[in-house]
Amino acid sequence: METKNKEIRFLDSFGADTSVVPKVINILLADLKKMKFPKEEIYEIVLSMDEAITNAIQETIKKQGKQPAPKNNEEKKGITIRYTITEKAFDATIIDHGKGLDITSQRILTPDKTSDDYYNQIISYVTDVERKKLKVRLNGKEITLKGIGAGLKIILAYMDSVTIDLIEKKRGIADTVSNFTDGTILNLMRKRRYY
Repeated sequence: METKNKEIRFLDSFGADTSVVPKVINILLADLKKMKFPKEEIYEIVLSMDEAITNAIQETIKKQGKQPAPKNNEEKKGITIRYTITEKAFDATIIDHGKGLDITSQRILTPDKTSDDYYNQIISYVTDVERKKLKVRLNGKEITLKGIGAGLKIILAYMDSVTIDLIEKKRGIADTVSNFTDGTILNLMRKRRYY
């Protein structure tokens, strides 16, 4: 953690272990309080980050369970968490090396007019407001995501914008991230709402 000119920065990498969540959340809570964020705003940011970090860890654990053990007993750095808090905004990035978002299953969530369940499909379909806040890219090219899960809906409710960059192993964004260059880069941004 680094503080300069009314700005707090955090950056660290962790093994994919659920014990990371309370550690990072406790640091985040203290940092938001230092920046004098109101209780409501702290709750909304912490809930979003808890959801994002937990998901990143779970996806990385699933992926690492299928990987061979690392040579020379090095700890696998499964996720990286970065955030910056200023008096006016919160910005965070979480990089995981899990299997990434399942684009195929997300794309087939488009409501089907001929279905008896059409009304329920519409209810679960992503709203226009959510769609404007969410940007999903595969290797830098924006793609359409037609449905989202409950965790992402929670994050969208409290963030001003969410960008998901999917890393393809064969054509990865960078070959120096870690042994697991496939996964997800999630960026959350929010301007301060309450003073």
